[in-house]
Amino acid sequence: MRKHTRLFFLFCIPLLLIFNIGFSQEYQNTEQDTALRDDIDVFIRYHDRDMYYVGSPVIVEFRIANRGSEPYLFLTSFNKMFTFDFEILTGTNRSIPHSRKYIVETTQFEPVLNDEINLKRDEIYGARINISEWFDLTMPGEYVIRGVFYPSLNTGSPLDVKVFSSNELSLQLNPPYEEQRRQEVEIEEIRKLKAEKLPPYDVVGSMLGALQEKDFDKYFLYIRFDKFILQFSNARKLYLDAHDIDKPGIIAEFKSYLRGENRLEAIPYSEAVPSDFEVERTVVEKRDARVTVVQTFKYLGVVQKKRYIYNLHLYNDKWLVEGYTVTNMG
Repeated sequence: MRKHTRLFFLFCIPLLLIFNIGFSQEYQNTEQDTALRDDIDVFIRYHDRDMYYVGSPVIVEFRIANRGSEPYLFLTSFNKMFTFDFEILTGTNRSIPHSRKYIVETTQFEPVLNDEINLKRDEIYGARINISEWFDLTMPGEYVIRGVFYPSLNTGSPLDVKVFSSNELSLQLNPPYEEQRRQEVEIEEIRKLKAEKLPPYDVVGSMLGALQEKDFDKYFLYIRFDKFILQFSNARKLYLDAHDIDKPGIIAEFKSYLRGENRLEAIPYSEAVPSDFEVERTVVEKRDARVTVVQTFKYLGVVQKKRYIYNLHLYNDKWLVEGYTVTNMG
C-alpha cells in the first residue's frame, strides 16, 4: 500500500498504465477481474452535508470497498471522469446532461494516465467529485443522484463494464434567494438534516402523530414532496406544468394546503387527520418499503376505519414517504 497524491485514501501499489482514450475510440474491456462481485460495495455520500445553491460546489464522495477475502482488481484513471460518473434525475425523471467541460475533457484524444488497483480485504478506494462541474445543475429543485463506476474505465464503448452505486442521494438545490428568504430555507433544511434515522414504520407513526397534533414542521420532515404532491389532482397539475424554477413555489403552496391555509384541493386535508391509528404491517424490499396502517376517523359521531398503505424510499440514510393509497374497511 502507498499513498497517492491525487487520491485521499490508502491504496494498493499500482502498476502505471497509459492509454489514449476518447469516447469515440474503441477499447475492449475484459470482465475477468473487473466484473463486480457481491462482496464489493460501491456507494456514494456527501463529503460535507450542507445547504446547496445553484452555482455552488456539491462535493460527492465515491467509495469502492472490498468486503471479501479475495483481492479485487480494477483500473482507475488519474482523470476521475474516466473512472466515475453519475446519473442525475429531476423530480419528473428528466435526466440532467453533462456540462460542456465534462464533454470536452472526455472526448479529446490525449494520453490518459491510469493505475491498476489491487484492492485487498477491507481496503477502500475513493475520490471526491464536485458534480456541479460535471453537470448542468443550473435550475433549483430536487434531484436524485446515482453513482456509476467503471472498473475497466469509461471509453464510450457499449462493452464498458458499468456498475451502479448501491445507494442514491437526494439533492435539494436552492435558488440564490435574498438573505431573509435564504435564512428561512436554511432553517427548514437544517431541521430535515437533523431528523432522526427511523425505520419505515416509525417514520409513518411519527408523521401521523405529528399530524394529529398539527405539528406540521415535524410532519413535513419525512415527506418527499416532489413525489407526494403528485397524488393530489390540482397540486399535481400545477407542479407538472410549472417551470423548474417555479416548482419550489408550488411546493410551498401545497404545504399551505396541508396546513389548512388555502383551498388548493376540493377536499380539505383536515379530513385526512385520524383520531387513532395502528401500524398493521411493514414490508421492506431493498430501498423501498410499504407500511400498512389502519386509521380511525370520526365524522359527526360516525366511526369509520380506512386502510392506508404508505410507500417509502430510502434517500441518503433516511426513509421518506413518497405517497399512499387508501381503501375503506367495511
